[in-house]
Order: sequence, then structure tokens, then C-alpha cells
Amino acid sequence: MSIPRTPILPAEYKGLKKLGKFKPKQSTEIQSSRIGVGFETLDRDMWDTNQAWPVLNDLGVKWARVQTGWTKTEKEKGVYDFAWLDEVVGKLIERGVTPWLSLSYGNQLYTEGAGDTGVGFPPLDSKEERDAWQQYAAALFEHFKDRVDHYEVWNEPDLTSFWKRGPKAAEYVDLVRMTAEPLRKIQPDAKLIGGAIAWGMTPWSIKFLEDCMRAGLGELIDIVTYHGYKSIPERHSSQEFPAFQHVLKKYNPKLEYWQGESGFQSYVPPKAVGVGALSRMKFSEAIQARMLLRRFLLELHNDTKMCSYFHMADFAHYAAFKQTFHYGIVRLEDGSPKPAYYALQSLATLLADPMEPAQGRSSSHISVMSDAEDPRNTKVATWQANFVCGDIPVLAWWIPESVEVDPEILQMELTYWIEDGLKLDNPVLIDPITQEVFEVSCTFDKRTCAETWMDPDPEAEGVRVFKNLPICNSPLLLTDRSLIELI
Repeated sequence: MSIPRTPILPAEYKGLKKLGKFKPKQSTEIQSSRIGVGFETLDRDMWDTNQAWPVLNDLGVKWARVQTGWTKTEKEKGVYDFAWLDEVVGKLIERGVTPWLSLSYGNQLYTEGAGDTGVGFPPLDSKEERDAWQQYAAALFEHFKDRVDHYEVWNEPDLTSFWKRGPKAAEYVDLVRMTAEPLRKIQPDAKLIGGAIAWGMTPWSIKFLEDCMRAGLGELIDIVTYHGYKSIPERHSSQEFPAFQHVLKKYNPKLEYWQGESGFQSYVPPKAVGVGALSRMKFSEAIQARMLLRRFLLELHNDTKMCSYFHMADFAHYAAFKQTFHYGIVRLEDGSPKPAYYALQSLATLLADPMEPAQGRSSSHISVMSDAEDPRNTKVATWQANFVCGDIPVLAWWIPESVEVDPEILQMELTYWIEDGLKLDNPVLIDPITQEVFEVSCTFDKRTCAETWMDPDPEAEGVRVFKNLPICNSPLLLTDRSLIELI
């Protein structure tokens, strides 16, 4: 079977001088960042990590979500074999990537019907199950306490696929409490992660999250994770993030929130349509890359402390369908990088710490020039994400239409204000998929207000105006040339 691939073609932006490409930073070169990738399904042997090791350090990510697999570790009661997980954890750390371990799932040794993988079967029915889970968790914490300090409890407990008893917030919190007890004894300074909410920040997930909080989740954990799968990432986000943040502040203002899983397939086999997140959408490698960029930029702009992309590599025989699932940023057949790999690599380099959401330290207006004669009358909706890396601003922009639509590059005018002390002496435009860098220039509009009839004030500092910049439904970024190294 031949799977269509999208070549990484040089971008052509009218009137802009191409300077070359920027040099990506390796994970071992980056001290810290909010960018991560998924090392999931290893408990079920669905992909070969040997595909990851040659390209992981070059990717530049600093976090990796790793499912632990109780059934793979304890095949005989009371006997734990962590050798397979030792190898993964060790090789991640060698490459500058911090593993965080997701304790998933049940075990057929203790739970009837749990099968070979235990997926969806929490150990809650009997004292033997509960004791066995706590003993397994204690063994895991003891074994990895010198190498790992972030642990997550379960995966998507608000889905019947992964909580076959029928999701109940109080039951999930009971499992978290059972896990917290040995962790606090063995590794009191470790971070316990809860939530792993499948429905992200929808009203259903907000309700589930608040039910968990009422049952005591906020008193047990340090970080809340949510998963982000949505056909248009920006849709409803102005409602969802404030509600999610409100619930956390209401019950425990100290809680951080991470996006623990978000992805998109570059190819969906006909038999797998409708199986897995977003699998009914139009797909391609280019669409996958656009989705990754928009999802991550949206969430980082909203101060998500870590974003994890699902998944490092394509994986095989998922669920009962025995089909290959193409969520990976490297291809299953040969381990080669997809465009999404380079997109994630770009974010890892450009938004490495010290990075923060700008939170008002910069502001931009975009006018699409083909829309109206007067830029102030533009009707095309646009989206921006603002960041600051040290004293350097980074601005991303795009048209928030469906990622399924082939990009049409339009011309825009950008009016950009940055606060005193931020540096934008040599502005450049970056295409994060091709990693090409273009020289751009601006003028300073020295009018003291936006009235077009006013003469400029030569004493005024003015605001930056960039004309004839490109915009489409795939994000582009503006920053200072000093943030990157050209190759």
C-alpha cells in the first residue's frame, strides 16, 4: 500500500527576501521548555522505539509521556520486571528528555476480564485488586525515584473505552488517592498528575473535572492534564480556557495544567475511519502539521505549562481493528520524519525557555488586504498568539478556518505594539514547517492616534507597521533574528 506523502517544499512568499533556514536546537542543548511528545502504547508493543532514538535528540522536545503497563510489568503475582521500561527511561534521559510516567492500566492477575492489556479495567472491586495496585505503584516509585519525578494516574477516565465500569469521578479520585499514598511515602517531592481528561475542556469535561475536585482531587495532585482533540482548535476556546482555569483556581490555585495528549493522523486506513480521535476528517501530512502548530500555539498562548504531541511514531494493530494508526511524527515503515516532525521541532527551538505568554506585553492587529480597500474594514477573521522569550517577542498568526482547507496565501498588514524593553531590531518571518527564514521590514507610524487625517508627530515613537506579509490557515511566526541561528 502506498501512503500519500506531502513533500516539504520551499515556501514562496511574494516580495520577501529568503535568508536561509534556521538551525534547530537539540534536546540536550535546551535547558527547559514546555514542549513534549508521546511515547504511548509501549505497554502493548505497538511500535518500535528504535525508530525514535535516531531522531529524538534532534527534535528538541524536553518531555515524554510514557505509559507504564502494569500487565507488561507484573506477569506473576508480586514479581515486577521493569527492564523494558528501564531502557525507555534511560534512553530518554540520555537525550535530554524528561520522562513522565502514566500509570495505566489494570491487570488480569487481579481483575477478571481485564485481558492481556488491562485497558479500561481499574482495580477497584476487591481488596486484593486495590492492594495489588498500591504494591505495584510502590514498586514503580521505588524503582524510578532517582530518575523520574512526575507520575500520572490512568488515561482518559471520562471515557468508557478506558473506564469500562462507566466513568464516575468519585471512583477515579479513589484510584488517585490509592496511588498518592505510596508516592508521598516513597518520593514526597514528586509531582502527581491527575485528570488525563479525554474531552479536553468541553462542558462535559469541565463538569467531570469539577466532580473530581468535589471528591478531593485537587488536594491529592500537583498537575491536571487534559487532552486536546478538536477539528478546529480555536473553536470555543474563548469559553473553554476561562472555565477550566476557573475550576482549578476555585479548588486549588496552586495547580498547574498540562495538555497531556493531542494529535492528528496523516493517513487513515479505510477500515479505521471513525476509530480514534478525528479519524473522520480529511487527512494528509500537511494537514497534520497545520493541526499540530495551531493546537500547540493556542494552548501555549493560554499558559499551558506543558504540551505533549500524540504521537512520536505511527503505531500498529491498535484496538481490535489491527490497523496502523498514523498519528506519529515519524513514519512506521521507515522511521523517516514527516512535516509534523519539523513543525514540532520548530516550536521546540523557537519557544524554548525562557518563554512565557506575552500576556499583554505585545499586541497586534491584522488586516487582510484583499478583503477591503481600507484595512480597518477587513472582515476576514484572524488569530494571533503572543509570546516573549527573554526580551524577544514572538508573534504567530493564522486564519482560523478548517485545517482541511488547502492554504491560500493572502497578503496582510500587521500593526504591532511591543512594550519598552522588548527587542525587535531585525525582524524576520519564519515558516515553521519548512523552517525557512525571510527578512521583513517595518515602518513606524508616528501619528499619535489612528486617525488617518492626522500628520505624524516626529517626536512620537510610533507603532510598527508591517506591510505585505503572508497569511493563511497554517501559522507563520515573526521574531527577532537574534533568537535563531541561520544555516
